[in-house]
Amino acid sequence: MISLGLRYFLEVARGGSIAAAAAALHVAASAVSRQISKLEDELGVTLFERRARGMALSEAGLQLAAYANAAELEAERVAAGIRQRNALGDVTIRVACTEGFAHGFLPMCMADFKRSRPEARFHLRVEHPEEVNRHVLEGLSQLALRYTVAQDDRLKTELLCRAPVYAIMCRRHPLATRRSIGMRDLTQVPLSLGDPGTTVRQLFDAACANAGLHIEPAYVSNHSAAFLPMLPGSQIVALSGYLTLMGQMDSAGLVAVPFSNPEMRQRSIQVVTLQGRTLPPLAREFLGLLAERLNAAPRAPEGERGGRD
Repeated sequence: MISLGLRYFLEVARGGSIAAAAAALHVAASAVSRQISKLEDELGVTLFERRARGMALSEAGLQLAAYANAAELEAERVAAGIRQRNALGDVTIRVACTEGFAHGFLPMCMADFKRSRPEARFHLRVEHPEEVNRHVLEGLSQLALRYTVAQDDRLKTELLCRAPVYAIMCRRHPLATRRSIGMRDLTQVPLSLGDPGTTVRQLFDAACANAGLHIEPAYVSNHSAAFLPMLPGSQIVALSGYLTLMGQMDSAGLVAVPFSNPEMRQRSIQVVTLQGRTLPPLAREFLGLLAERLNAAPRAPEGERGGRD
């Protein structure tokens, strides 16, 4: 990737003679000699001191050799990077996810992957489930993580694992010691919910309808984690998945209580790609890490709390 003249110049400097350089380059000695003369004419300096036993670099030649060696090393580094990217395919991993994965789980997975694969780059979009699907369908994202209650046939499900909704509350909350709670238990507490575009809200509305209840939440947001800082020391109950709060439960003094209503257990974590699309090697490798972490992710204990149902 450096010029022909510099390549020939470096070989003469390394070999100590035009004959040695010609042999190393597999060219005629006259071709090497012409390139050296051309360089000297262009620079207006003598690059070599001609001696009986070969050629030694002049002062100007030493300066040019230092530059040419650095340029050659940089060219090799760039070429190696290009070859590696060509072998790996696209090194930018484009991921879409719903909000619950963006608080801790997905960023931690990205950081861990980057440590083992420093060449990887990430582009993350956080959207509602419908938008997450659209990003994959339109090729804007290579893969996506979402909570779902129904699968989209246009997308390929790479992983599907159970992700029920829990009632999240302070450890000192009156409902915190229950083995499970139902929708009727939420009628007398201030409730924190995501907006109707979230799977949690969809399941909550279905459970209320099936129980013949109308519960008006006290706090609603399109950012479901907005009110979580209000839970410690309060009577508020938030509805959320356990993975969303991974690593925060103990430090915030919170507990996750499962629901007795079957609707609240009809949710899954889904990792999807576009049907018929082959992921680049790095994206496929990251997908493997996600599957490993999701399968090993901690879940709220079921049926271990004392007290009545």
